[in-house]
Amino acid sequence: MKNNKVSVITLGCSKNTVESEAVIGLFLKEGYEITGNLSQANIIVIHTCSFIQDAQAESHYQIQQAGLLKQQNKDLKIFVSGCLAQLLQDKMQKDYPFIDGYVGTGNFDQIVKLIKKHKFFANTNCAGGINTFKTRVLSTNSPSTYIKIAEGCNHRCSYCIIPNLRGKFISRTIKSVTDEAKALADSGIRELNVIAQDTTSYGIDIYGKLSLAKLLKEISKIKQLKWIRLLYAYPSTITKELLETIYETENICNYIDIPIQHISKKVLNDMKRPENTRKIIEKIKKDFPEITLRTSLITGFPNETEADFKELLSFVKQNYFEHVGIFGYSDQKLAKSYKLKNKISQQITEKRVQLLANAQFENVIKNNKEKIGKTFEVLPETISKDKIYCRAYFQAPEIDNTIIVNKNKNITLNKFTEITIKDYKDYDLIAK
Repeated sequence: MKNNKVSVITLGCSKNTVESEAVIGLFLKEGYEITGNLSQANIIVIHTCSFIQDAQAESHYQIQQAGLLKQQNKDLKIFVSGCLAQLLQDKMQKDYPFIDGYVGTGNFDQIVKLIKKHKFFANTNCAGGINTFKTRVLSTNSPSTYIKIAEGCNHRCSYCIIPNLRGKFISRTIKSVTDEAKALADSGIRELNVIAQDTTSYGIDIYGKLSLAKLLKEISKIKQLKWIRLLYAYPSTITKELLETIYETENICNYIDIPIQHISKKVLNDMKRPENTRKIIEKIKKDFPEITLRTSLITGFPNETEADFKELLSFVKQNYFEHVGIFGYSDQKLAKSYKLKNKISQQITEKRVQLLANAQFENVIKNNKEKIGKTFEVLPETISKDKIYCRAYFQAPEIDNTIIVNKNKNITLNKFTEITIKDYKDYDLIAK
């Protein structure tokens, strides 16, 4: 097949990565060749993200870089998929006339068929995503990957446009997920990170009740899986059964990512988020102190007073979360929060972000000190010069800190091994 070399650029979160891997499989099935070298590609697909302004900026940058390549190769075809294509297609058609086609989140799996047309603009108002992954081809040799258990979201957080782009919450069946998990395990995957826009609502739409605990129990029966990790949990749908399942099941990591966004009831109300978030977190830490928690926070939200911020800062200092992602509020025209008055200046927002980061850094130092002398099983992932970078069960891939070990002939990349923490440097732990 002529002109059959395809490069797929994936931007944004791990959910986009899973979708790109499914589409790569579709390309391979149709006889295309996948290349990571953009200069050799005849076709470039840019799978975009638009959740925050920084993500949109990265998407625009990649489109512009692809446009420069097209100036050198007039036969190069460029296609844009995903959230940004759905959000800004009309504007992008004016700004980037060199783009050969667009697909939204709901028809990304049709791109291989559509790409055979000279120029196309698929229905980018078709919300949704890829909920079947039979064609999925992993994009790395890592024994760690993600599995997406649902698409869309039924929550209406005022700052978020995901429901506009991804549609209503749709769970995959337990059989569909476990079949994929088994296939991934058979291919060498040992760490499975469970993701969705809202993982803890899993099953409510097809089984009539929250069914994540049941799903995790089924996945945990796959003995090749050493670590199963839960990300993107919504606070109010975390059940006692779920917590007990995580705590009691050997190959489910004592780790939950719970993006709480804020702690002030007034701000949470403006965000359209659960106002009892504080009680939820406090109860989890009281009843299950061994479970490591990660969260995400937004400061600088419209109407966030100094008192609201101080309440959030005080909560962070209580060290409930081992890992915290901190973001300044980002306006989105389609989001309900865009219409809120009393916007916080960028200067104040950046100051608040830094104060939260400083408070969390003190927590990190305290937590790191407590790990000195303890032994953990880790997954060695990368080598840089004379250092090997590893993760333990309490560290999620890509987003959390790492454990650094001096290069050692007894340590093999991607094979679990035991290490002992001897020191720390800033966020990272040092081991032997």
